[in-house]
Amino acid sequence: MDYYMRLTTFHAQFRAIGTNYNQVTKALKATFTEKKALAFLYKLEKETRELVNLQHKIIALTEEFKAKFF
Repeated sequence: MDYYMRLTTFHAQFRAIGTNYNQVTKALKATFTEKKALAFLYKLEKETRELVNLQHKIIALTEEFKAKFF
């Protein structure tokens, strides 16, 4: 039960990152030159890939959890 509660909390935080992501991209476009904004977007994209990899690991762990305990 604790696993699912923490997973739900994490998922809510993950969704909040998506909202912030949209706000950051708009701010970059409005604030910086194209070259500087692209540099920041590259860094943001790299971090986003890490989040995607983390999400894949979470899915795999959840499937393993289900197989063991249900």
